[in-house]
Amino acid sequence: MPVTTPTRSSVRTATRTRLFTPGPVEIPTRILRALSQVPPHHRTEVFRATFKRVTEALRELHRTQGEVFMIAASGTGAMEAAVVNLMRPGEKALAIVGGKFGERWASLLAAFGLPRETLPVEWGKGVDPAEVARLLDADPAITTVFTTHSETSTGTLYDIEGFARETRSRGRRLVVDAITGLGVHPLLQDDWGVDVVVCGSQKGLMVPPGLATVSLAPWAAEAIEGERLPRFYFDLRKLRKSMPQGETPWTPAVSLILALEEALAMIHEEGLDEVHRRHRRLTLALHAGARHAGYRVFSSNPAHSVTGLIPPEGVDASAVIKRLREVHGMVVAGGQDHLKGKILRVGHMGGYDLHDMVAVTSALEECAGAFGHPARGAGTAAREGWESA
Repeated sequence: MPVTTPTRSSVRTATRTRLFTPGPVEIPTRILRALSQVPPHHRTEVFRATFKRVTEALRELHRTQGEVFMIAASGTGAMEAAVVNLMRPGEKALAIVGGKFGERWASLLAAFGLPRETLPVEWGKGVDPAEVARLLDADPAITTVFTTHSETSTGTLYDIEGFARETRSRGRRLVVDAITGLGVHPLLQDDWGVDVVVCGSQKGLMVPPGLATVSLAPWAAEAIEGERLPRFYFDLRKLRKSMPQGETPWTPAVSLILALEEALAMIHEEGLDEVHRRHRRLTLALHAGARHAGYRVFSSNPAHSVTGLIPPEGVDASAVIKRLREVHGMVVAGGQDHLKGKILRVGHMGGYDLHDMVAVTSALEECAGAFGHPARGAGTAAREGWESA
């Protein structure tokens, strides 16, 4: 029987690939160990104590003295929970739309029949808070602004502190999707004046998908009471009643909460300021290495969680994505909608370090060379980018 020599790509297929996606992210070993525990029953004192500890640690991460609710759902579930618990029928909102996840806010508002305005933003560009102020001044009926912190579809950071300054001074509410922002960038909910923050577990929190959070600033506590949109599973009032006992009204994502406790412990041990600094250095390393290899950064105001990269001239992003997976065992994401084939998105939030950025930029360099754009030294450039911070 003839012996077939495996190709490089088939060898890679047989081994574990590495995630450099905008989520889910690579799960650190400590968190994998936490996930491997036999989960306690959710109506026991052991789990109630865990639930209370995790809730308190989440409040510290959000920099809020208010409530943080955990929901067994994706980040989109947390977004829907924010809409149905805050908005009254007929109440008007403003959605800032500069990518797929800004569009999701607008779609949720439309799904519940709410009157709404949108602030369209060119994909990859930042938003001047003065534009938000202008729209609020022009329409006093707008009660709530919905926005993203880090727009995952483009790798763009928005000025949440600036938005909050404009909303608070006008008595309007601000709701922030921080799904790829929390644990990556500073987000001082109470100090900045952000009413509601939503997040998901599979990004900067380093946990598998399936757990979402909604945090209310102290002054927003009453905002979920009274007549609101139809709500049942996402009714935060039910969670409010059960949380002091360390319970949820529905079956919680027990294993994910155990994993989140470990993730929050890791963040606490490193120090939140140092976590933010590390993410900044990861971004500088990736940008330096990728540019050296002939790629361009898509966003004019890049986030530290995910980077959109434009390949060298004449190279389709989909081909780079395919080669990264088949030859290097690395999984990255493509562009969405009109950016499909034009950019690739590299995630670098969570537990990544300099060695990861050297590896992925070296792989990007090899891909560029394979498609006719040879370069050398991307890994060295990544190290220099890291050291520049």
